[in-house]
Amino acid sequence: MKIGLRFAAASVAILASSTSFAAGGQTFLPPQKAAAILADGAPWSALAPDGKNLKFTLRNDGSGSIRGPLPFTLSVTWTLKDDAMCISGRMGTRCLRFQEVPGGLQGWDGDKPDLKFSR
Repeated sequence: MKIGLRFAAASVAILASSTSFAAGGQTFLPPQKAAAILADGAPWSALAPDGKNLKFTLRNDGSGSIRGPLPFTLSVTWTLKDDAMCISGRMGTRCLRFQEVPGGLQGWDGDKPDLKFSR
């Protein structure tokens, strides 16, 4: 019984310290893996929480672009910071953690769903 309790306590400590473990049972990709998926140079459709559809193209050199409801393209940059991928442009910086979902990645801003990338 003592071995079982020790094992359980050690398991909880390992999970709590893991970057892929989050409150509510959500698991997030390491930011390096999310960047490798998203920054492939091909366009992604991104659905914003307010219902706007955007087209993101991110390149592995840290650059990219966004096309949205406006008739022009905005340049962006992206970096990895702590456990998130941060996308910066004229409209500010958004740092997101990502979960794999069918057809793409769901971005999270804290505990709120944010941009959902799909192809």
